[in-house]
Amino acid sequence: MRKVNVAEVVKEKVADTKLQVGRDKSDTIRLWENYKDQSLMWRSLTLIQFPTTLFAIGFAIVMWSTREISLTVPSKPMPGTYAAQDIPDNEFVNVALDYVNLIATYQPRTARRQFEEASGMLKEPLLTKFREEMINSELGAIEHSARTQVFFTDPLKTSVARRGNDVTVSITGERWKVIAGAELPTVTSRFRVTLTTIPRNKINPYGIVITSVAFKSNTKGERLTDADVDGDSMGADRWK
Repeated sequence: MRKVNVAEVVKEKVADTKLQVGRDKSDTIRLWENYKDQSLMWRSLTLIQFPTTLFAIGFAIVMWSTREISLTVPSKPMPGTYAAQDIPDNEFVNVALDYVNLIATYQPRTARRQFEEASGMLKEPLLTKFREEMINSELGAIEHSARTQVFFTDPLKTSVARRGNDVTVSITGERWKVIAGAELPTVTSRFRVTLTTIPRNKINPYGIVITSVAFKSNTKGERLTDADVDGDSMGADRWK
């Protein structure tokens, strides 16, 4: 029988368990070529991100070092009378719009309630004139003729003018009216509401009241001017 060399068998088994030799240079080059595009992309992103990050850090430092905090706190309502110059324009505009909506947009069933509410925004002698011309006269005509009216305000044409303690708000819009079921043509109209201040109270925290109201109806499509409105301030149609 042939003798088995134990040492040679052991060497063969050990050789079988050894790791294979790694790829040669050609395999490495092929691997690099497969990932070349991705590598160039990440390199480009790195080159872009680095200066961008530096710029962002510098911008953040500049903004932090030059920051300025400014708080605008409106004056707290206090007992007494506010001067008009201490009240922002939007407060006067809001009061004027509320008044115009009450007297210019109505239905026969709601007109009386709206006019009574509008009268609480007026100051003498305008209040007495309003009661005589609107509540005692015009209101009856509205209810008997079943008149419905809607006033569409154009906010882009609203303007504010100040003169001493008086503030005049000009409100322009389209007026649509229906009388006894018959629809009338839409006309352009303007209200000029002059306001001032009186001692404040809980219901009227700024003490804003209305001292004068002028109205101009434009039926020919011409451009309305302040002089046109002022010229009609004492007309019988000033409220409608």
